[in-house]
Amino acid sequence: MKKYFMLSSVLFLSGALAACNGGDEENLENAGEVAGNNANESNESNESNDDEVETGEVETDVEATGDESVELEIWIHQTNEDETAFYVDRIDAFNEAEDDIHVTTEVIIDDGASAYSDSVNASLVAGELPDVLAIDGPYTASFADADVIQSIDEYISDEDQDDFVDSIIQQGTYDGSLYTLGAMEGSAGLFYNKEIFEEEGIEAPTSIDDAWDWDEFLDVAKELTTEERYGLNLFFDDVGEFMTFTGAPFIWSNNGALIAEDGSTADGYLNGPESVEAFEFVSTLFDEEVVSQSPPETQFQEGEAAMALTGPWMGLMAEDADMDWGIIPYPEKERAVSPSGSMAYGMTADSENPDEAYELLAWMTNEESAEGLSEVTGMPPSRESVFDSMEKYDDEPWSVIREQVTETAQARPATPAYPVLTDAFSEIYSAAAQDVDMQEIADQEVERVERELERFAD
Repeated sequence: MKKYFMLSSVLFLSGALAACNGGDEENLENAGEVAGNNANESNESNESNDDEVETGEVETDVEATGDESVELEIWIHQTNEDETAFYVDRIDAFNEAEDDIHVTTEVIIDDGASAYSDSVNASLVAGELPDVLAIDGPYTASFADADVIQSIDEYISDEDQDDFVDSIIQQGTYDGSLYTLGAMEGSAGLFYNKEIFEEEGIEAPTSIDDAWDWDEFLDVAKELTTEERYGLNLFFDDVGEFMTFTGAPFIWSNNGALIAEDGSTADGYLNGPESVEAFEFVSTLFDEEVVSQSPPETQFQEGEAAMALTGPWMGLMAEDADMDWGIIPYPEKERAVSPSGSMAYGMTADSENPDEAYELLAWMTNEESAEGLSEVTGMPPSRESVFDSMEKYDDEPWSVIREQVTETAQARPATPAYPVLTDAFSEIYSAAAQDVDMQEIADQEVERVERELERFAD
């Protein structure tokens, strides 16, 4: 009964798919819901402005080879047309390469609400989950604790695991075991309008070693703010997982935490002095009126904000807007930290063909998949070897994203209570735009997280 009881608590929230969902901010991660809110996360409106694909079973171009073929099923989340088509093409290629395995693909609707989680719950109760499942990375612990997915420790080689950037392994690990892998990572930075910076005589840092501290960041944002434009866009209209994705690094950079390292409590962490100081700094950005509470979707591209704190998908949007733009590393306080996390794949615990299921999972996250997905979505790859092979990441502005992913990326906490924890964080973070006592708000939200953590106590 653990599986059914626990997963109900995992999926009771509705939210956007992960951070970093290949160009989706609204999609950015929330899987209170598990799949996935865009970012990436992301996640977790579709930033790439592509049409959504139809959902349901996808007919692949490659037929099963015979009666003895192992039949597998994979679920992928609905996203923009190009990204979803890439997933389907990769599965077709797998079917063509494998004589003894045939994969059926199901595209599960992502309506920015509970559709994906409803599908997971219904199939779980009916015992009809697929062999491989797309998961919003931060929710790995929720699925693992509920025994929905199984560890892949016995399948992955040390050499292959070492090729993944540390944050992907951190994201996919729960209770000492590795459960999920992703083909893309998530990150975020300060996208800036080079024309405006040049007019104002401001020099932008282009490496982590030269990143602005919070005071410098605030001073520049104030200097860039005029009657016609804001200094910064924080996308505070995108309430949900995107706020945890971009907001948690402020906490971590100040040596704060969202939850204790052992996952036992959020009290003294999410509402601790370091965290509250970080929330108050964000509040200062609003007090100084350098950022809008309700920015228009194209505020940065239209030159109505000089900087935008957001994910790599903004690069594609800025290019479409024919902007001269760059990326500044994440602002820091005590240490350099940047966001991470995006969609991943897990093997369901009930798969009758785990060896073959892992072959599929490995295929969907191999070097070819990681490079192709990066090209389609603009998201950074999940593998060190792919960074080495993509010249794009050798030079500015994308070198900033590579440096962050490989050196300062930190995954969101691995806890089965994550759906409630991230919702609580979002409530506190969004309150920074209001004239409220941040300590009081944090204390209130921590009480809610503590009640949820009691459900998982031994």
